[in-house]
Amino acid sequence: MRIGFIGLGNVGGKLANNLLNNNFQIIVLDKKSKLMNEFKLKGAKTAKSVKDIVINSDILITCLPSPEVCAEVLETKGGIIDTIQKKQIWIEMSTTDDDQLKKHASLIQQKDAI
Repeated sequence: MRIGFIGLGNVGGKLANNLLNNNFQIIVLDKKSKLMNEFKLKGAKTAKSVKDIVINSDILITCLPSPEVCAEVLETKGGIIDTIQKKQIWIEMSTTDDDQLKKHASLIQQKDAI
């Protein structure tokens, strides 16, 4: 099982670390290259883009700091909604709002992803 993790901040970093510590294969993405390098040194693979992480994951986890960043990662060309594949699983752990979460979940389901 390949897990893609987007967002390595205060919460996301701890969650991704926990996955690594329990021997899960993860690929990570964050805007901060320092965080990406730290995870690479711990054994994680690093992605070059959202599309790259989607293509190389079975499960996608997002742990992002705001509704605006969530919209950027999910809704833009090459974002999760644009590139997610049938039967992939998306787990949302971000700081977002209820309406946005429902919107994104609906768009993900329309792609036959979970």
